[in-house]
Amino acid sequence: MGNSYRLNPNKHSWMSNTNTKEIIRVISKGEKESRFVGGCVRDAILNRKVHDIDIATTEHPKNIEFFLKEAGIKTVNIGIKHGTILAFHNYSKYEITTLREDVKTDGRHAVVNFTNNWQMDAKRRDFTFNALSVDLEGRVYDYCGGLNDIKEKTIRFVGKATDRIHEDYLRILRYFRFIATLNVKVGDESDFTACITLAHNIKKLSKERVRSEFFKIIDSDFAPNIIEKLHNYNVLKQIIPNISGTKSFQTIIQIENKVNDPNISAFRSIRRLAALMDFDCSQTEEISTALNLSKTEIHHLSQLASLIKKVNINHKKADLTRILYKYSKNALIDSILVKYSKQYSNVRNQLVPGEKGWLRIIDIIRTINEDTLVFPLKGQDAINLGIPAGPQISKFLKLTEVWWLTKGCKATRDECLIKLRYLINK
Repeated sequence: MGNSYRLNPNKHSWMSNTNTKEIIRVISKGEKESRFVGGCVRDAILNRKVHDIDIATTEHPKNIEFFLKEAGIKTVNIGIKHGTILAFHNYSKYEITTLREDVKTDGRHAVVNFTNNWQMDAKRRDFTFNALSVDLEGRVYDYCGGLNDIKEKTIRFVGKATDRIHEDYLRILRYFRFIATLNVKVGDESDFTACITLAHNIKKLSKERVRSEFFKIIDSDFAPNIIEKLHNYNVLKQIIPNISGTKSFQTIIQIENKVNDPNISAFRSIRRLAALMDFDCSQTEEISTALNLSKTEIHHLSQLASLIKKVNINHKKADLTRILYKYSKNALIDSILVKYSKQYSNVRNQLVPGEKGWLRIIDIIRTINEDTLVFPLKGQDAINLGIPAGPQISKFLKLTEVWWLTKGCKATRDECLIKLRYLINK
C-alpha cells in the first residue's frame, strides 16, 4: 500500500450516502476542507464494518456549530474548546473535529490550538493506522506510515510512544484493545515496553474511560492472549483488583462457542469479567466499584455470583424452574458458563467429565418460559378467606408460595387457593 491508495466511495455507503453528503456540504459552506479520519478510514481499509463516522475539517468549531444549526441539524457540544461537535442527521451520528495541535497535556486532558495543517493534526494522533484520512473522492492521505502498518498487520505509535502516552494515559489501554480487536502484532517492542512501564498511570484515569476500554478488550475475539499478557506484566491489577489468574477467562471463550443461544451475548462483558474473578466471585462489590458498573450490570453480576454457589450438574427441570422464579435466565446461564469454565481450567484444559451435563442443563433452561413463572395469588385472596390485614397475610402467602415452588411452579390459581385455604384452616 502506498500513498496512492484509494477507497471507492460507491463501495462504502457511509462515505457516499445522502446524510453524509449533506453533513459535508453544510460544514463546507466556508470553503474549508473536510475529510474522514481515524477509525472509519482504518476499518474501511481493513474491510471491517464502520460504526462511527469521524470527520476532520479546517473550519472553526463555532462556525461548524452555526452552519449545522442553520441547516436544522441537531448538534451536541461535547467539547467545543477541543474543537469537537456531534451532529445527528436522520438517525446518523457524526463526530466533527477541527484540525488541532496539542499545546499542553497532563495525561488526561489537553489544551489545543486549531490549525489548517493536516500533517500536524495527524502527528498528534495515537497510532499510525488511526492517523489516516480520506477525502470525498476516496484519496487516502498517510503522513505517518499507517498504510504500511495495516499491510503488515502491526500496531505502532505515532512518534515516540512515551510522548503519546504521557499526553493521554488511556492510550495504554487503547494499544492493547487494538491488538485484541484487530488481531495485529506489536510493531515496535519499545512501544510495548512503554505501555507496561507507564501502566501505573491508568489509575489516574476516570473509571468510566477505563471501563469502556477494558470491556472492549474482554469483548474481543482475540482477548485471551492480551488478558494473559496484561496479567503477566501486572497491568491487569491496575484495572481490577485481586485477580488470581486468567485460565478461566481463556476457557470461557471456548465454552461460549459450544452454546448456541441468542441470549449468550446479552451480558458478555460481565460474564467474561466474572471468569476473571475468584471461584465464587466474592469480589463483586470491589470490582463493581473499580469499574463503576451500572446498576443493571451490578445486579447481573450479583445474581451470577449468588447462583454459582447454587447451581450443580444434577439439577432437574423443576429445580431450574424454581431458580428462574427468583433469578433471570441470563444470570442462570452465565453462572453455569462461569462455573463450568472454572472447573474446566482447573483440570488443565481437559474436558471436565460433566461437560455434557452442563450443556444439558442449558438446553433445559432454554425450554422454560420465564414469563409464566408468576405466583398466582395476591394478598386480597387471603383477605377473602378471612385473614385480617396484617403480617398473617404475608405468612400464609409465603407458605403457599413455597408449596407452589415445590410443584415446579405449575400449580394453577385454583389449586393454590385450595392449598391456601387448607393452610389457614389447619
